[in-house]
Amino acid sequence: MARPPMRIGTWGSITRVEVSAGHWYADCRVRDMDGVTRRARRYTPPGVADKKGAAAERELITHLTERVRVGASDEITTETTIAQLWVHYRAELVDLGRAPRTLQRYDEVASFIRDGLGGVRLREITTQRIDAFLRTIEGTRGPGNAKTTRSVLSGMLSSAVRLGAIQTNLTRDARATTTRHEKNEKVTLTPERLAQLLAEIRSSTIPCPGSGTNKYHTPTVAEYCAKADLADLVTMFAATGVRMSELLGMQWTGVDFHAQTITIDGKVVRVPGEGLQRMAGTADPKSRRRVLALPHFALTMLRARKMAMPPNEHDAIFPSRTGTLRDPDVINGQWRRVRNALGLYGVTGHTFRRTVASIIDEQKLSPRVAADQLGHARPSMTQDVYMARGRVRAEVASALDRAVSGGIGGE
Repeated sequence: MARPPMRIGTWGSITRVEVSAGHWYADCRVRDMDGVTRRARRYTPPGVADKKGAAAERELITHLTERVRVGASDEITTETTIAQLWVHYRAELVDLGRAPRTLQRYDEVASFIRDGLGGVRLREITTQRIDAFLRTIEGTRGPGNAKTTRSVLSGMLSSAVRLGAIQTNLTRDARATTTRHEKNEKVTLTPERLAQLLAEIRSSTIPCPGSGTNKYHTPTVAEYCAKADLADLVTMFAATGVRMSELLGMQWTGVDFHAQTITIDGKVVRVPGEGLQRMAGTADPKSRRRVLALPHFALTMLRARKMAMPPNEHDAIFPSRTGTLRDPDVINGQWRRVRNALGLYGVTGHTFRRTVASIIDEQKLSPRVAADQLGHARPSMTQDVYMARGRVRAEVASALDRAVSGGIGGE
């Protein structure tokens, strides 16, 4: 019966051979990380008196230990720590083409994971340990960070399962984190309030103070929106329901006034070390290329805007004052000032996406129509497989026109 092979990363018995007086070599068979068994040999170091070959054997053992360690450095096993698993998982995310902003966010919560679980080996991970860790993050970092941390940790352990290092992803069994901000996340505007808001950002005389406001003059909401170039931007939010990054990535070449459509084919992201960049043709499933029909109130705004604004190097519809790409963080700060003045404390950029989805639903259009409009990848497996996708949805433009008619002038 054939002798079973050695396990990968192990070696057999070591033999010492005296070459000359006080000079030895030690060798053995070692099964390398590629599964091939080879002989390894090391000699007594120069200048060392080695009476029985112990020095040569120490040299060999040091070599074998390093040889196996280097070969196994990229292999995920039960002995891999959570900190090491993150390094492997992050490389996977880069290979999958995840957006720089996504990687930046994951890096932030990865620091929480390293601090709380970094030294834990995969064989030591338990649901109870994950539960306790996530509760700590929720208490010290907040529900939002706890939710993202859970998502990243789950992705890491799913990778370990796929690679055969563990059998199950225990994060799935951990208690879900609570979300104190669920009420805000579900805020939508009624069609009447949306129409009123679109009128207010252009005509409201309500004061719009800010931390750096000139003490001699506080601008009105309309004045501030005009100066900060928010009125057209918010109008386009309401007309499309796209993401903030997609809105800032809109280009004039994507607008077809004859067909009354706009092509969404890029987004603005912050790349570490490079600043703001427009990422075109991204493979990000959260930013699908699509053509959207535009309601008349949006076309009216775009025609007036195109005539009034100078060209810019990015062909951006909503550039900064200097013609560069606009910073979404700056816009969020500007919008907070306006919404606080109007008493709309829970209304964020994402509110417009939910509002558009609600209008589509109220107009008895299908969930697939909403998915096409908002750029969602999977409304359901049945709809994905059996119904056509990616159509220009003119009925959305009509629904939005009906919903906000009276808010601003139609075409």
